[in-house]
Amino acid sequence: MPAASTTTAAAVRAELAGALDASRAAREEAERELHRSVALRSRAAEALERTARRPGLDESERARLRAEYAAADRVVAERRTAVEKAQEFERAASVVAGAFEAEATSASPLAAALLQLVGSKRGTTARRGALTSGRTAPAPRVRSPRPRTA
Repeated sequence: MPAASTTTAAAVRAELAGALDASRAAREEAERELHRSVALRSRAAEALERTARRPGLDESERARLRAEYAAADRVVAERRTAVEKAQEFERAASVVAGAFEAEATSASPLAAALLQLVGSKRGTTARRGALTSGRTAPAPRVRSPRPRTA
């Protein structure tokens, strides 16, 4: 019994470490995307500012530049929200991993319940994998790789 719980605890530690690494990578990617979108927005703003002082500029051109800036500003807001969500997810993963490490060393009912939950989830994912083995791979995501939340 103790050997089985030790291997299960090691498996939970490995999964939590994987979740931490994945959440860190997702946050870093979201931050890179935010920096790119801020740079694009600043280029759109510079183009708009350059046309403000130009005499005889067609108003439709100014309207197009304003629309480009507004679209870039919306993208920055979306990316900023994605960064905040990724940071929140990373903090949550860190808290769960820290709590498990603190509780796993003691004979805590919380650690036992988490080990039991992970053990029961492994059985369902193994069965689910057998059902979906004949399906094709999902299409790659075009948008941001931020994790989905419940």
